[in-house]
Amino acid sequence: MSTLFIIGNGFDIAHGIPTKYSDFRKFIIAEFSDALECRDEVVYMEDCEDIYVDEFAAEIILSTMDKVCGETWGNFEEALARIDFSNKFPPPAHEDDETDEEDCYKMQYYLLYMDMLTSGFIKCTNLWQEFFRVWVKGIEQEIEKRRYDTIPVLIELFSRHDTRFFTFNYTKTLQILYGVKKVIHIHNRNGQKLIFGHGAKDIMYGELGGNSKIGSSFLDDMVMSFKKDTTTPMKKYNEFFKKLNSSVDQIYSYGFSYSKVDSIYIKEIIKRISSAATWYFTKFDAQDKKSLRVKKIKLRNYGFKGTFELYEG
Repeated sequence: MSTLFIIGNGFDIAHGIPTKYSDFRKFIIAEFSDALECRDEVVYMEDCEDIYVDEFAAEIILSTMDKVCGETWGNFEEALARIDFSNKFPPPAHEDDETDEEDCYKMQYYLLYMDMLTSGFIKCTNLWQEFFRVWVKGIEQEIEKRRYDTIPVLIELFSRHDTRFFTFNYTKTLQILYGVKKVIHIHNRNGQKLIFGHGAKDIMYGELGGNSKIGSSFLDDMVMSFKKDTTTPMKKYNEFFKKLNSSVDQIYSYGFSYSKVDSIYIKEIIKRISSAATWYFTKFDAQDKKSLRVKKIKLRNYGFKGTFELYEG
């Protein structure tokens, strides 16, 4: 008999650690004070020389976050497949009395502008990663100062023999606050390249919310650059998954949203553990009956045949 804890962002939040995506939004606004006001403003050709790429990236990420429905990271990650940049593009100028030469010149000018702007979009990929890295680093520094308290009932649960820890969080809260020695950070942790993104496959800009009139292979590439890499983690932690077997008969879930993009890991876990395992949710989860029901349905669809229970968390 052994236990596996699956930890999501709600675990940090339950400790008072500000890791909601709304906290990330506040961080962006604090770093780039004009980004909120400018997030949906058109960028004209004459503006290109004056706008800094990091400020531009901040405007785009804020615009994306503010169009998200709901307040979970899963919703934000899914929105990365539906970024609509069209509000940044002015329409190409054309007047009926223009000569062909004038029209050609204006079109060349507009295409040059488009190339400059899409280059700025492409750079957002690395800049967003950097924003995220700096934000997570600052949070972990506060955790290391022991500004947050442990939850007594978890100290007892975590001390049980033969317990494994699988987390989607980037912070080392388990290690710092609870002294847990070995934790699988499936999407990496502070100090490593953080993995986040959407789970859509082979989509093109304009298919999922973009403006098809300004379609561009550059923008197609950018949308796909925000696809979450789940292949590398599966290979990196292959040994962890291989060692899961029917002796694992207790799964404790804490603060995990079960978003579709992360289902690959949950399916792999279910495939390997005991078919009679018990899957525990916190009593806090049970307060939102609809959300808990959806999670249970997802687990059934992923192949889980065991029972569900609640625990104090």
